[in-house]
Amino acid sequence: MPATAYLPPQSISLRETLENLNVASQGPALDLEWEPFHTHVEAFLNAIDQYTLAAKTEIAARATDHTALVRDIQAEKKETERRIQVERERETEMLATLEAERHTLADLTSSLSRLQNSLSRVREQSTSLDSELGAVRKEALAERATKERQRAALGEMHEMDSAESARMEAALGWKIAGIQPNVLMMTFTLLDPSDPDREFQFVIDVSQQDYTVPNCAPPLPELPELLQQLNVDRDFLGFSKKVRKAFRALVTPPPAQPSKFDDLAGPGTRAAAVEEAA
Repeated sequence: MPATAYLPPQSISLRETLENLNVASQGPALDLEWEPFHTHVEAFLNAIDQYTLAAKTEIAARATDHTALVRDIQAEKKETERRIQVERERETEMLATLEAERHTLADLTSSLSRLQNSLSRVREQSTSLDSELGAVRKEALAERATKERQRAALGEMHEMDSAESARMEAALGWKIAGIQPNVLMMTFTLLDPSDPDREFQFVIDVSQQDYTVPNCAPPLPELPELLQQLNVDRDFLGFSKKVRKAFRALVTPPPAQPSKFDDLAGPGTRAAAVEEAA
């Protein structure tokens, strides 16, 4: 770039240039009507300057608008590209969902087929069970009638046994009562000649493998030995008989003649009697 490009611009006057030329030539002076011409030229130059300034302003404004428009277009382009990417992702997700639903539909169709087959089998089984149920109902009705007849017979036997038991209790003075689950209280009377109504009692607990006697009135010294024998041979009737004899021994010596209760020996006592006889 030449050095003169960096010099500040200098104003050049056409009038001064012409005057300088006239002075230098020393020729005759001419009246060029410079003042009107100068005014006209100044107005022309001012008009050109205003036009140039207006053009520059318009160009700057259009450049600014163009820049803003380009920026908006770029922003809109980025937004459009972003939306396109979002829609592509949604499309991918929808395709994946559609594929998963297609597999699910296939599985459901297969399951429905299996369920329909199972339903058919269940219906067949239901029909068979209905037939069997009808037969079972008939058997149940017959069994119920049999049970009713048996219950009636047992009721009659219970009434007979109750009467017999009452007579036995009155004759032997022996009562059995349940005071708790698996706990029995046995009461003996007619043992004391001076007081036939005097009660001799013991409580026996049969809830465990080994029976226990938590209460005995009056106390019997031989009770532990009798209870141990009971847990070995399980001869409950023989145990009751031995306890009754022990109660009676507390009052008076055993009578010479056996009582009616002595004849009701259990398996253990009958074996002992056989051994004594031998």
